[in-house]
Amino acid sequence: MSDARRWIVLTFAGWSLGFVLILVCIALSGMVGLGEMQFPIGLGMGAGVGFMQRRLIADRLHAGRAWLYASIVGLTAPFVVHDIEKAVRGTASYALTGAVVLGGLAVGLLQWRVLRPFGPHTAWWVPASVVGWGLAASMVVVNDKLLPKTPGVIGALIYIAVVLVGGVLLGGATAPVLQRILAGGRPS
Repeated sequence: MSDARRWIVLTFAGWSLGFVLILVCIALSGMVGLGEMQFPIGLGMGAGVGFMQRRLIADRLHAGRAWLYASIVGLTAPFVVHDIEKAVRGTASYALTGAVVLGGLAVGLLQWRVLRPFGPHTAWWVPASVVGWGLAASMVVVNDKLLPKTPGVIGALIYIAVVLVGGVLLGGATAPVLQRILAGGRPS
């Protein structure tokens, strides 16, 4: 399997794992009285995607742990800012897609620091990350604004299936840049 294909598969698997981890994080935060907080979204998805992607990064670039931490911290940061703003002001503007795009920027910058020693093309990682995370988050907009509402279990399954497409979009948007970085071989 090519590195690009493996990356897309790992990213989709991480996005799917992240979806489950979001639910777990929301349940746990609710149990300790933090039910209104948004940080579990970034924490769960950042952990799921970073955990799975790090497998390729660790194999090829020997930087897996740093990759995982960059994913978690970067994606969680905008959600924590929202939670702090809401706690301080009592209200906060919030858009899931916007928070994920900002998280994509933060993830991209933190991951770029991991990738930077591996060649001249690593700076492209930041815009690829923003685009990839933005496309992935756009699946929520597709569900909410473009698809007809289908009640019941069928509606829930359609919603989940569309959201999970986000993992493929994230992987597909970042795979060409990662492939170019990996083609550079060793740190420069």
